Amino acid sequence: MSKLGTISHVAISVSDFETSTKFYTFLLTELLGYKAISVLPDVIIWAKENGLMIVIRQGTKTPSFAQTNPGLHHLSFRSETKEQIDELFGKIVQFQEQNQAIQPASKILAEPAPYPQYVEGYYS
Repeated sequence: MSKLGTISHVAISVSDFETSTKFYTFLLTELLGYKAISVLPDVIIWAKENGLMIVIRQGTKTPSFAQTNPGLHHLSFRSETKEQIDELFGKIVQFQEQNQAIQPASKILAEPAPYPQYVEGYYS
Protein backbone atom coordinates (compact mmCIF):
# COMPACT_ATOMS: atom_id res chain seq x y z
CA MET A 1 0.00 0.00 0.00
CA SER A 2 1.34 3.41 -0.95
CA LYS A 3 2.13 5.90 1.81
CA LEU A 4 1.54 8.78 -0.58
CA GLY A 5 -1.01 11.13 0.93
CA THR A 6 -1.06 9.54 4.38
CA ILE A 7 -0.34 11.70 7.41
CA SER A 8 3.27 11.74 8.60
CA HIS A 9 2.87 13.79 11.75
CA VAL A 10 0.75 16.28 13.64
CA ALA A 11 2.55 19.11 15.46
CA ILE A 12 0.79 20.97 18.26
CA SER A 13 2.09 24.23 19.73
CA VAL A 14 1.09 24.32 23.39
CA SER A 15 0.77 27.18 25.88
CA ASP A 16 2.20 25.21 28.84
CA PHE A 17 4.85 22.72 27.75
CA GLU A 18 5.35 21.09 31.18
CA THR A 19 1.63 20.48 31.76
CA SER A 20 1.07 19.34 28.17
CA THR A 21 4.03 16.96 28.38
CA LYS A 22 2.50 15.26 31.41
CA PHE A 23 -0.90 14.86 29.72
CA TYR A 24 0.35 13.75 26.28
CA THR A 25 2.87 11.34 27.80
CA PHE A 26 0.03 9.66 29.70
CA LEU A 27 -2.33 9.66 26.70
CA LEU A 28 0.12 8.65 24.00
CA THR A 29 2.46 6.24 25.80
CA GLU A 30 0.36 4.70 28.55
CA LEU A 31 -2.98 4.52 26.74
CA LEU A 32 -2.25 4.46 23.01
CA GLY A 33 1.14 2.73 22.65
CA TYR A 34 3.26 5.55 21.21
CA LYS A 35 6.96 5.81 22.09
CA ALA A 36 8.88 9.03 22.74
CA ILE A 37 11.57 9.14 20.05
CA SER A 38 12.92 12.64 20.67
CA VAL A 39 12.82 14.61 23.92
CA LEU A 40 14.24 18.14 23.82
CA PRO A 41 13.77 21.05 26.26
CA ASP A 42 10.82 22.48 24.28
CA VAL A 43 9.85 19.72 21.80
CA ILE A 44 8.79 16.09 22.24
CA ILE A 45 8.07 13.66 19.41
CA TRP A 46 6.14 10.43 19.94
CA ALA A 47 5.82 7.80 17.20
CA LYS A 48 3.65 4.78 16.51
CA GLU A 49 4.92 1.63 14.77
CA ASN A 50 3.07 2.67 11.61
CA GLY A 51 5.20 5.84 11.45
CA LEU A 52 2.61 8.39 12.56
CA MET A 53 4.22 10.99 14.81
CA ILE A 54 2.67 13.41 17.30
CA VAL A 55 4.77 16.46 18.19
CA ILE A 56 4.25 19.03 20.91
CA ARG A 57 6.31 22.18 21.21
CA GLN A 58 6.18 25.25 23.37
CA GLY A 59 4.13 27.94 21.65
CA THR A 60 5.11 31.59 21.71
CA LYS A 61 1.70 33.05 22.58
CA THR A 62 -1.09 32.00 24.93
CA PRO A 63 -4.39 32.32 23.04
CA SER A 64 -7.73 32.02 24.73
CA PHE A 65 -9.52 28.78 23.84
CA ALA A 66 -12.56 28.73 21.61
CA GLN A 67 -13.53 25.84 19.33
CA THR A 68 -13.92 28.27 16.45
CA ASN A 69 -10.42 29.83 16.71
CA PRO A 70 -8.16 29.20 13.70
CA GLY A 71 -5.82 26.26 14.17
CA LEU A 72 -6.16 22.65 15.21
CA HIS A 73 -9.67 22.06 16.51
CA HIS A 74 -9.15 18.56 17.88
CA LEU A 75 -7.15 15.40 17.36
CA SER A 76 -9.00 12.10 17.05
CA PHE A 77 -7.46 8.65 17.51
CA ARG A 78 -8.96 5.53 15.96
CA SER A 79 -10.28 2.66 18.05
CA GLU A 80 -11.68 -0.73 17.19
CA THR A 81 -14.71 -0.73 19.50
CA LYS A 82 -17.00 1.61 21.43
CA GLU A 83 -15.85 -0.17 24.58
CA GLN A 84 -12.26 0.91 23.92
CA ILE A 85 -13.41 4.53 23.66
CA ASP A 86 -15.37 4.27 26.90
CA GLU A 87 -12.42 2.64 28.66
CA LEU A 88 -9.96 5.30 27.46
CA PHE A 89 -12.38 8.05 28.47
CA GLY A 90 -12.58 6.61 31.99
CA LYS A 91 -8.80 6.42 32.27
CA ILE A 92 -8.40 10.03 31.10
CA VAL A 93 -11.01 11.24 33.60
CA GLN A 94 -9.22 9.33 36.37
CA PHE A 95 -5.87 10.82 35.28
CA GLN A 96 -7.33 14.33 35.37
CA GLU A 97 -8.80 13.75 38.84
CA GLN A 98 -5.36 12.71 40.07
CA ASN A 99 -3.66 15.66 38.32
CA GLN A 100 -5.92 18.64 39.02
CA ALA A 101 -3.33 21.17 37.80
CA ILE A 102 -3.62 20.00 34.18
CA GLN A 103 -7.40 20.10 33.89
CA PRO A 104 -7.57 23.50 32.16
CA ALA A 105 -5.09 22.26 29.53
CA SER A 106 -6.92 18.99 28.89
CA LYS A 107 -10.56 19.93 29.15
CA ILE A 108 -13.06 17.24 28.15
CA LEU A 109 -15.79 18.82 26.06
CA ALA A 110 -18.20 15.86 25.96
CA GLU A 111 -18.56 12.28 27.13
CA PRO A 112 -18.41 9.50 24.52
CA ALA A 113 -21.61 9.32 22.48
CA PRO A 114 -22.90 8.42 19.00
CA TYR A 115 -22.70 11.24 16.43
CA PRO A 116 -24.87 10.05 13.51
CA GLN A 117 -25.00 13.59 12.12
CA TYR A 118 -21.38 13.15 10.95
CA VAL A 119 -21.21 9.54 9.76
CA GLU A 120 -23.52 6.60 10.40
CA GLY A 121 -22.10 4.46 13.19
CA TYR A 122 -19.67 7.17 14.37
CA TYR A 123 -19.01 7.06 18.12
CA SER A 124 -16.60 9.39 19.80
